[in-house]
Amino acid sequence: MTDTHRANQRCWDDLASDWQELRDRDGLWRRCAQEPELVFEGGALTLIRTYCGNLAGKEVCVVGSGDNYAAFALAGPGAHVTSTDISQRQLDIARGRAGQLGLDIDFVTADAADMAPLPNDTYDLVCSTNGFFVWISQPARVFAAVQRVLKPGGVYIFHDIRPFQRPWQDEVQPLKMTKSYWDTGPYTDGEGTFEFNWTLADLVNPIADAGLVLENIVESPRRVPRPAHRVRAGAPNPLPLLAAGRGRGKARLRAWGG
Repeated sequence: MTDTHRANQRCWDDLASDWQELRDRDGLWRRCAQEPELVFEGGALTLIRTYCGNLAGKEVCVVGSGDNYAAFALAGPGAHVTSTDISQRQLDIARGRAGQLGLDIDFVTADAADMAPLPNDTYDLVCSTNGFFVWISQPARVFAAVQRVLKPGGVYIFHDIRPFQRPWQDEVQPLKMTKSYWDTGPYTDGEGTFEFNWTLADLVNPIADAGLVLENIVESPRRVPRPAHRVRAGAPNPLPLLAAGRGRGKARLRAWGG
């Protein structure tokens, strides 16, 4: 584990109780299993249904699961979900919530850069959701790990913030640029975390290097974000990048959009 990932791990363990209170106030975690559209925005849910079909009985891994909304949403239709995150405390909270919801989810502490505890050629679907890659110091290692754990013909689907949205100041109109698009970080804050603002090339090239083939890019208009999502007034959709890709031989990256 890199020093930046280790620092982020400590921070998210420390913040887990605060996020638990926030998520308990909005109550969305109770609805995700029955309303997956709350989680998968910008066409992601459509791609999951298109490329994975009926999820019942499928092996699914959510990487960087955080609040675990995605894990709950995928377990709802009957998938056997493995939820991985760097924060043990976040996973402990999610495990308790999954128990209340009666969902079949395994929780595994793992660094997304290697997913070392997970076996090879296991999952029909791997996914990650908004706000994941900002915490990742080496995207290429994530894509390589995803490729390793996917079954032949398995699919990786992710959606995240469009890289060109990153330079703009939050909630300002007219738009005001606060940093160069080419300045990727790492950035630190008072909480001791490290964040990265990757360019499009920083994400696309490692996808290809991992053996996934990008076949389509889809973009969608901005929608109202759920609580605790920051948006930039007048900026593009906060969840614009979505990708689906097949594993080794295996491999094609079927779509990217949001």
